[in-house]
Amino acid sequence: MKKTLPILLFLIFGLSNCNQKTEIQKVVYSKEPVPSPVPFAPGVISTEDHSEFELAFSPDGLTTYFSRRAPEQKQKIYISHFKDGQWSEPKRVDFSTDRDEAASITPDGKYLFFGSERPIPNMPNKGNFDMNIWMMENTDNGWSEPKPLPEPINAVQRENEEWPSSNNNFLFTHDNTTFYFTTMKRGTKSVKLYETNFDGKSFTEPIEVKGIFSDAQYWIYSAVISPDGKYLLFNSYGAPGGAGGEDIFVSKKMKDGWSEAKSIGNLINTKNEESSPRFSRDGKYFFFSRAENLGNYEYGEWNILFLETDYLNLESIF
Repeated sequence: MKKTLPILLFLIFGLSNCNQKTEIQKVVYSKEPVPSPVPFAPGVISTEDHSEFELAFSPDGLTTYFSRRAPEQKQKIYISHFKDGQWSEPKRVDFSTDRDEAASITPDGKYLFFGSERPIPNMPNKGNFDMNIWMMENTDNGWSEPKPLPEPINAVQRENEEWPSSNNNFLFTHDNTTFYFTTMKRGTKSVKLYETNFDGKSFTEPIEVKGIFSDAQYWIYSAVISPDGKYLLFNSYGAPGGAGGEDIFVSKKMKDGWSEAKSIGNLINTKNEESSPRFSRDGKYFFFSRAENLGNYEYGEWNILFLETDYLNLESIF
């Protein structure tokens, strides 16, 4: 017994530590309750003189990558770290060298994806505007050099092809295996949602996710899955049930697929523009971007807002 007891204690302690490592770290981004949308890290991440949108978190929730655009310039990807209840002064990441946006990190932290206007080697864009998804892998020396995803994910525009045809800037997964992206495939008339699987080497042929809207004319952008896998959220312009302009919609996971989408509600959607739905890693907080609608298709600067997810009452929408 004298020899066995220490071994048992070691095993119990070791198993306990293993279980703790698998749990998602809960990070409190606000000391006060957040029942309605407020700017996220005002003056640091959300500023008055830049547009900020489309943020992503590291697996531990202590680092965020987000898009920032200075007036009359192309957006770049910035990074900030959370320590002692404060976000650090953002810095542009080294890999952001062109019009770059919509960073996304897999939950296991192995890959970072982002959208970029940079040209793909030996595949010149012949259309009017083209963005594609690039990938980096986490290594002992940090993120690897960005590489463009192959077809069928990326599709470089052909001559006389116009935006949004063949454009793709955001790839998202909540389980490290099934990925979602939205694009207007060449020859089609609307931006739709597609699903593909990734095994670390290649992507499967994308399959269209149907049933989100009964009318295919409504576009689907910037789609994410909630951390618990229950909800699909995205933004769409002028879709039924919205408040006007760009609004955020939600679909619920059903036995036979995703339900028809509904407006996320007036707590988020307004007469202004709302887009880029995101969640904290533990699902406690919900983030989105908003810009003032100035009329005549002109908009103010984008800011990132957030609130506690519970106040969305997603279950009550369905």
